[in-house]
Parts: sequence; structure tokens; C-alpha cells
Amino acid sequence: MRISKPLLTACLATIALTLLFSALPHHIWKTANERGEVAVFHPAPVARLSNQNLVDVLISAQLNERIKKVDWHNAILSIDLKVNAEEGRPASWFSDVEKLLRVSFLQLENVKRVLVRIVEDAQQEPRLLAAVDVRKTDSWLDTELDALRYADPVHDERWRKRLRVSFTAAWEERLGRVSSYSVERAKETAY
Repeated sequence: MRISKPLLTACLATIALTLLFSALPHHIWKTANERGEVAVFHPAPVARLSNQNLVDVLISAQLNERIKKVDWHNAILSIDLKVNAEEGRPASWFSDVEKLLRVSFLQLENVKRVLVRIVEDAQQEPRLLAAVDVRKTDSWLDTELDALRYADPVHDERWRKRLRVSFTAAWEERLGRVSSYSVERAKETAY
């Protein structure tokens, strides 16, 4: 009987340790899941545009239209937006322009000029519809960039001048002649 008591104690201790060790991974897994997901990549805000981070910056802008071509040279960012030949709205295209200006001039410190070309992706040959030219030195960027989100650069003469928008004959062929109104002109005639 003296041998069976230590043997029984050893067996019970072995069973207890086996159960403890088998429950331990489950407990560790459960507490890890309660803490939530752990990010593999930690996004770092980009302050300077370079050829190495150009794609990341443009992806973060979350544009509506596809990009056909990008050029980054001497602090000038040139982008060709590829728009569908049958679909698409100018409001959506200029929304992308606003997003590009916001990223370029508010997030990045080394962009001095943004050139955007709106190019129709036609079956025969791509056609330039419009071009935009905005410079960091433009005074309206500091105070009225948020207003661009609600502006109509196609019809509002003031916004066309601010963005230096040029429309081509292909634009007029596809979307009609560009008519204009101006808030400034309306103010002048009211007095």
C-alpha cells in the first residue's frame, strides 16, 4: 500500500499538469483575441513626396477616376486622369482635382505645383478634355480650398480662373459649350 499511495499521487499530479498545459494555449489565444487585432503595418503620415512613396500617396487620395499617367519632377506633380468615353460626370472629375490639391498642398510640404489633365479614354485615341494648373503660391488655397468641394469649376468663372482650367474642343464636342456665370459679376450688377 505504501507504493500505491505515491504512485497514485504521481498519476494525479501528471493528469493535473497535463490538463493545465492543454488549457494554457486556449487561455493565451482567448486573451489575445480579447485585445483585438494588431496591425502588421503602422501607417506613417507622409510629409514629402518622392518617387518611392508616390503610389502610396495617390492611393490614399481615394480618387473616383483611374490614373493614366503620373510625373513627379522638380516639385511639380503632373497627373493624367483617365475618364470613360461614355460615362462620367465633370463634378466627379473636379472632385478628384480637389482631393489631389488637398493631398498635395495640405499634407505634403514639397509640392509647388499640380497639373491635372482630364483625358478621355476613347477607343481610337485618347483625347484631352480639360487641363488644370494650380500653384502653391495661389492665395485662395489657404482660405477657400474647402469651398472647392462645393464649387462648379465648369460654370463658375471665378473657380475656372483660380484653377486655371482650360477646356478643349473635345470637351465641347462631348459635353457642350462651357457656359459661365460669376458670383463677382452678380455682385457688381446688384449695386
